[in-house]
Amino acid sequence: MGRDRMNEPSMRRSLCLTVDHEIFGNGSGEVRRHVVEPTGRIARICERFGMPLTVFFETEEYLAFEREQEKLSKAWGYNPAAEMRAQALDLIRRGHDLQLHLHPEWVGATFEDGQWRLRPDRPTVDSLFETQQEVSAYIGERKAVIDGFFEAAGSLRRVRAYRCGAFCAQPGRKLLRALAEHGIVIDSSAVKGMVRKDDWVHLDFTGAPAGRRHWRVSDDVVVEDNAGSVTELPIYSRIGRRVQQLTPRRLMAKFSGSVPTETRREMVRQLGMGRTPVSVLRFLAQPFPIKLDFHNMSSGQMLRWIKKAPPAPEGDMDVIVLIGHSKEHRDDADFERLLAGIAADPVLEVVSMSEVAERLEGRR
Repeated sequence: MGRDRMNEPSMRRSLCLTVDHEIFGNGSGEVRRHVVEPTGRIARICERFGMPLTVFFETEEYLAFEREQEKLSKAWGYNPAAEMRAQALDLIRRGHDLQLHLHPEWVGATFEDGQWRLRPDRPTVDSLFETQQEVSAYIGERKAVIDGFFEAAGSLRRVRAYRCGAFCAQPGRKLLRALAEHGIVIDSSAVKGMVRKDDWVHLDFTGAPAGRRHWRVSDDVVVEDNAGSVTELPIYSRIGRRVQQLTPRRLMAKFSGSVPTETRREMVRQLGMGRTPVSVLRFLAQPFPIKLDFHNMSSGQMLRWIKKAPPAPEGDMDVIVLIGHSKEHRDDADFERLLAGIAADPVLEVVSMSEVAERLEGRR
């Protein structure tokens, strides 16, 4: 019956096209090349099809660029914070959506000797402060930055959705309570099936509700709580094997010449693949969640996955979140093919995170 329901003209599958607006996680890269210019290209393609882009604006990076603008202007020849702000206002005025994205490693970051000094030991919002009051104040201040962009652009919208940097949403008790306190009704950080354990990060999303497009939470992003005020809207994924990630598009996105050399080396180190043939084979055979990432998958594969995704449970909105990263955007033509395929399917529609938030509130 589920598949029959999807074929009815009245049934729509909503897609959120989201892009993380940021440089690389270790502080390498630069704003014009890896953030502003590629985001502008993505947004212009969306506009050709009348589709809104949801930009998760990395606010902690932006504030660091503001603090260090004098040094950065000398090093890069321009003021990156000013260009990020100008793009944010322009995107809002053109009908796109802006939402909150934070990498806590950037809190207090400094730019010294041509590179950023970050705090990798603070990967989660919960790790920044001891008390709920401090976390709530922090989220409120960062939300106010983007709300200020909306106001300056003449928009009545405000921040309604949040994404954790590097998906580091656990532990999230203080974070989720802070989001609820400030009227942020969506968290979009979980990737079903993802597990990461290293020196600083411990996350396990394998306990996410099976078969659900979204669920309400209060203390943990993968523990459903119908009394919660925040809805977890995960990035869509399917469990495969790591070997399936070795596509030309993904390798180009992660290891092309536009990616700083040290970033490429760090990604290889973080993988922990090993050097012997046996260890490499074991690594490639590991189960792994493959995200609907339009910078790592071809348009054809994306469209097949979108159309083959099981229908949402009866009574749930059928919303699928797609993700991309400005720093990984290279192929305008393939992204345009993806949007053309979406536009040609009468069952599919593209909506912003703000629209999803409004629909969720209308159902409560």
